[in-house]
Amino acid sequence: MELLSGLGQLIRLSDCPADLVYLGGLDHSGTDGEFAYFWQDEITQVIFHVATLMPNMESDHLYSNKKLHIGNNFVTIVYNNSGKPYQFGTIKGQFNYVEVIVEPLDLGINRVSTQCISGLESMMYGGPNLISDQWLPVLVRQMALHANLASVVHKCSHTPSSGDHYLSNWLGRLRKIARIRDKGIVEDHTPAALQDFTTYT
Repeated sequence: MELLSGLGQLIRLSDCPADLVYLGGLDHSGTDGEFAYFWQDEITQVIFHVATLMPNMESDHLYSNKKLHIGNNFVTIVYNNSGKPYQFGTIKGQFNYVEVIVEPLDLGINRVSTQCISGLESMMYGGPNLISDQWLPVLVRQMALHANLASVVHKCSHTPSSGDHYLSNWLGRLRKIARIRDKGIVEDHTPAALQDFTTYT
């Protein structure tokens, strides 16, 4: 539980305005649970799909609703306290490119490592890292963020139709704004200084 609470802030999904808080596909009406862990900095928002916070439905014996979210993540964080080695791919998913594995050891120390799909090894630092309980959430969150970025770059570079090897969220938004502006302009009276920002696309 300390790992989860250190990854982000526990938020009530129904209290989150969808236009201000990125919910990662979670439904705020309760279908996907009442709470989720959320983290943000100046430019990034992350929602953690936590299986134990999502409801178990009697009609869903295969846990398809949980897999719908967790299976579509590029990165999965696995807390393995079984004492047995964890095998990559145990948690199935269409886009499960990287798994950050946390294994608790003695004396408040944890081993953190990553496993990934073929082709991503050169972009990943696999560890293992030994770290205290106190700093574990920070390391795991940073490893997950870096692994997600590496996964996006990998996917874009292996998708012939993407055009760009990597299209950041910022550039993608800028292009959408430019397209909306171009569709809506009938007569342009905008000063030239305000038009230049789209030339970087």
